[in-house]
Amino acid sequence: MRPRPHRARGRSAAAALVLAGCIAAGLSAPIATDAAWVDAEVASSGTFSAVTVTSPGAVRCVQSGLLVPAIVGWNAAPAGGNLTGYRWTLVGAANRSGTLPATATSVSLAPSLVELGSSVFTLYAVGPGGWERAATNTATIGFVSVALGLTSSCAA
Repeated sequence: MRPRPHRARGRSAAAALVLAGCIAAGLSAPIATDAAWVDAEVASSGTFSAVTVTSPGAVRCVQSGLLVPAIVGWNAAPAGGNLTGYRWTLVGAANRSGTLPATATSVSLAPSLVELGSSVFTLYAVGPGGWERAATNTATIGFVSVALGLTSSCAA
């Protein structure tokens, strides 16, 4: 039994249309958008600027010892540093993080009820749009605590 000729012609015509559509899609020009580096409105102003976030500099140990929390400090941010706040992380034996206002110059880290070991403290300056810049160094924070917060240590 032979296939009917009109089915074969229909399949050939459909394949030719699909092929022509693919070729036309590949040759068409890209769609113009306003999202460009050389937008006429911006280009005419002549001002391009990038926001940079000032590093918080070096962190230092302010306090640690028997029955006291570990306190880590840093210098106040310079004026014009595009600072909206700080973010800090403590990673290791203790895994914690937090945020601080732009006016902060220290953070107090108390041990949990049961905590033993050391963790790395990292400070980040946060700028507009969530851009971050890390401090130039980290600090190692150690805790020995069994319900009393026995001791804390800090080494930057």
